[in-house]
Amino acid sequence: MVKKKVTIVLICVFISAALLFTGCRSHSPEGKAEFMADYIAETLDLNDGQRAQLDGIKDEFLAKAKEMHAQKEAMHAELVAELRKEDINQENLKGLIAQKRAQMDEIINLAMIRLVEFHKTLSPEQREKLVAKLEYFHEKHQHRWE
Repeated sequence: MVKKKVTIVLICVFISAALLFTGCRSHSPEGKAEFMADYIAETLDLNDGQRAQLDGIKDEFLAKAKEMHAQKEAMHAELVAELRKEDINQENLKGLIAQKRAQMDEIINLAMIRLVEFHKTLSPEQREKLVAKLEYFHEKHQHRWE
């Protein structure tokens, strides 16, 4: 009888813990971006000006992601239409791929520009914290790429 009660209590504890931890943050793109911005701000101990700049970058990337998502749907429709044809036009597929590459290049360039601008605002201590955190993640996740 006691063993049965302990088992039931443990199951309830595990279910409660699972519900608590899965509900801690939103899984939407906005929720993920907010979580990342909060994490960066806390880890690097950003001042108000730096946090405002980081929030601006976050908002810019969220807007860009929404724009890309809308274009993704159009690209998907074009790809499906091409696959339904008797003969696939390679030039159309190359055009779709080139369009996607151009979008990704644009995002990469924007990210690089914003990183350089944000990096200029960091103090030497904040830069060291940033490097230490990157090294930590590199060590923690290095095995995944081997």
